[in-house]
Amino acid sequence: MPAAATPADEAQRLARLRALAVLDTDAEPLFDALTRAAAALTGRPIALISLIDADRQWFKSNVGLAGVSETPRDSAFCAHTILGAELMEVADARCDPRFADNPLVTGKPDIRFYAGAPITLSDGLRMGSLCVIDREPGALDERQRQTLKVLASAAAEALELRRYAQEKSAALEHEAEALRQEVDSRRLLEQELLSRRAFLKRTGRLAGVGGWELDLATQQITWSDETCRIHDLPAGYRPSLDEALDFYAPEARPLIQAAVEKAIADGEGWDLQLPLITATGRNIWVRAIGTVEYAEDGQPRCLAGAFQDVTLRKRAVAALEASDRRFRKLFQYSLGLICTHDHEGLLLSVNPAAAKSLGYSIGEMIGRPLTDFMRPQLHPAFRDYLLRVITNDSDAGTLELIAKDGSLHIWQYHNVLDDEGEDPYVLGHAQDVTELQQQQIKLREWSIRDTLTGCFNRRYLAELIATHQKERLGCIVIDLDHFKQINDTWGHQRGDEVLIGMAAFLTHHVRAQDAVVRLGGDEFLVLLREAGDGLTETIVGRIDADRAAAPIAFTLGSTTLDEGVSLETGLAEADRLLYQARAGRPRRAR
Repeated sequence: MPAAATPADEAQRLARLRALAVLDTDAEPLFDALTRAAAALTGRPIALISLIDADRQWFKSNVGLAGVSETPRDSAFCAHTILGAELMEVADARCDPRFADNPLVTGKPDIRFYAGAPITLSDGLRMGSLCVIDREPGALDERQRQTLKVLASAAAEALELRRYAQEKSAALEHEAEALRQEVDSRRLLEQELLSRRAFLKRTGRLAGVGGWELDLATQQITWSDETCRIHDLPAGYRPSLDEALDFYAPEARPLIQAAVEKAIADGEGWDLQLPLITATGRNIWVRAIGTVEYAEDGQPRCLAGAFQDVTLRKRAVAALEASDRRFRKLFQYSLGLICTHDHEGLLLSVNPAAAKSLGYSIGEMIGRPLTDFMRPQLHPAFRDYLLRVITNDSDAGTLELIAKDGSLHIWQYHNVLDDEGEDPYVLGHAQDVTELQQQQIKLREWSIRDTLTGCFNRRYLAELIATHQKERLGCIVIDLDHFKQINDTWGHQRGDEVLIGMAAFLTHHVRAQDAVVRLGGDEFLVLLREAGDGLTETIVGRIDADRAAAPIAFTLGSTTLDEGVSLETGLAEADRLLYQARAGRPRRAR
């Protein structure tokens, strides 16, 4: 069974899928309505909204495949669907070399017929597919194919709007409630699915968006309850065409009228954001989407589309523009790092110094959450920071961010909450202290290292003794034989070379987590961390076996410290064994 090829944009596609934050979430009515619609319109027993993850396909909505939430990607039909922009149809999987030996064909659920339309987001990335499946071979007619593609487009739009809804601030919560009410109202449309298919097809494209339909033959307009609500009219209200157009502000009427006329003339739809005056005189902004529905004879039958109140979104953009103007000069010319973000950590503005420090352009950072620039393990700490700054009106500390080139940057910040306006935000000011941190680390390293050999020194040993936890340690004490004679005969430069060589010799024989310590003069100590049974003896055996490679003869003593035994006790015992070994054999200078 040949697995589907990996899309060229796989890394970007998977990142986009993660950003949607939809994987492994509960079932939602809108997505279930789309799959039920697909099953009903095509007459197939199984319909799925499948999202292709790195190694699996996961079902956001599942009709007719009870008890299954995901399958391996290697056997997923939908993994083939996302390789192209068009609908993929398999009339009989048993006759298709790609799927003939697929376990989903040879076993449950016994797939024979498959048709899937890719779920393509606004940026062109394909997340998965809306597909229908049958246990008998078959084929779709052209209307069913077009309907399946439209429903897949609706699923894509719903995924993007779902993510957008999650990122709205508390000020937009009432709109989210209206969206949930609209999703609930979608369930009622199932009873009218066959007679109002076109209406469901358009209104189902956006979560929580009103729908409308204009019959070109009768000039009658049908509004959904949500559309009536946006206009401050009672549910079920049916305006005339002129009345519907008159709700738009005077300067917007020519635009919407021209869009309607052009759609009727050449079939080109529209997607506009326009000012509107409701029946109660409220000035709002709406997003109006429209397209042409054709009859079987190819003539325009109706106009249909979606309708959404985007006033709060427009206000947010206006507030962002005002904030940008207010702080433009400060942001442009400050040598410090300045940014503003909302209460969820979404960046609203960034000054050039901050962007340059991280290697991004300002445009690449604005609109993204700060967690996009952090290691995942730091996300909980960032949520704690947001809670503190909102609760206490300010917060100070350090923040670790990842630059575009992957390097880590440490910012020391002092941020304050500005809640005087309609939309509160956090003003952040910080200094990049990465170099200072690195210098402190370097100074710390220098303080515990022997400058000649690079081994750890007695200060490191003293700190280890002070902080030693319950851990089994191996201690090997090494004393160089007749080292003083080398200094006296060949000079201190030769002595230094011997010490450096001995440090390299010992380091070569231990593990990375172990420590070689120069105790002073010609004495060395090897500390073996987490020394299990026999480890100390094994290391001593290696060193003894390789004595010929050492730059000088040496004597050693070793012991293993059980948990609870102090390091000082272990060192004393290793010293005792060293002197005992020295007393038992003569030493010879090399």
